[in-house]
Amino acid sequence: MAATSGVGSTGGLDKNAFLQLLVTQMQYQDPLQPQDNTQFLAQLAQFTALEQLTNVAESEQSVLDAVNALQQLAQVAVEQRMIGSRVTVQDGNGQSVSGQVTGIRFQNGVPELVVGDSTYPLSAVVDMEASQQNG
Repeated sequence: MAATSGVGSTGGLDKNAFLQLLVTQMQYQDPLQPQDNTQFLAQLAQFTALEQLTNVAESEQSVLDAVNALQQLAQVAVEQRMIGSRVTVQDGNGQSVSGQVTGIRFQNGVPELVVGDSTYPLSAVVDMEASQQNG
């Protein structure tokens, strides 16, 4: 037998295991009393529906990953435009901190504004004055 067991990563049977079961069922049926073809067609239809649902789930995950990447890119673009601006942010203790945004730093893959010697998420900004840069 092949090295693959037919068990998917979630612990359930995958499509190869289903097809193996279907072929085995057909091989061992009684030739004098064969099973009704409609049962095989029903099983095949269920398999096809399951395969399509799996494909949809994989496509949805790809779309979700792309949306998350775009969201992070948009956040970086907003924060990049804030460099040079004077902001007031709420720190983790609820205190207001004012200062100029001097850069962007990534903390665990999430972009944060650099104000003074500390970093703050974009959601911590409570007030902003436009930078004096031209263009």
